[in-house]
Amino acid sequence: MEVVPVRTRAIRRPVYVWLPVAGGVGTYALAALFIGPLHEAPGGAVLLGGVTLFFWALGWDSAIRSGPDRLTVTNFLVTSSVAWTDVGEVAVHDGLTVVLRDGRTIESIAFGSSVLGTFTGYPTHQKALRRLRQAHRAALRTHGGTGTGTETETGRGNGKGRGPAGPVRLTTTFEWRRLLCALVAVYGPLLLIGLLAR
Repeated sequence: MEVVPVRTRAIRRPVYVWLPVAGGVGTYALAALFIGPLHEAPGGAVLLGGVTLFFWALGWDSAIRSGPDRLTVTNFLVTSSVAWTDVGEVAVHDGLTVVLRDGRTIESIAFGSSVLGTFTGYPTHQKALRRLRQAHRAALRTHGGTGTGTETETGRGNGKGRGPAGPVRLTTTFEWRRLLCALVAVYGPLLLIGLLAR
């Protein structure tokens, strides 16, 4: 049986992306007005640029990325990355949770718990769960382990008997390069507008 390689996919919650993106575009438009035609308030433009960066980090940058051998979760520019072989289970309990072989958990801000999700059964979380479970099984077939899992349809399981023994290697990094690029993308045009408006 031929194993089909899994490409890296970013999994984002649509509402959690588009509402902050719309807020970011709106605040950025106001910032451009403040520093350009209404050049009376450059401090307001700087503040609104910061709000735009917050919306970007909250909505677009916060995502789960599943690759052929690693799972990466980004929350507000902090990225946690772990090999699929170190993942015990992916479940939806009170939000989407990745349980590692050693019992530690990784959670996503975008796929966190909510009152509405409690009543509706977390439909967007379930879709993400299916994608992550499929990627997990494919990675375990490729890199070792059974890949059959013990999850039920709700994503609950014991997470035992999967992947190699040994310590779990979870890396956590601050994404300063992405922040630097975002700062340039937000404040560079604002500075240019401010200079041209004088």
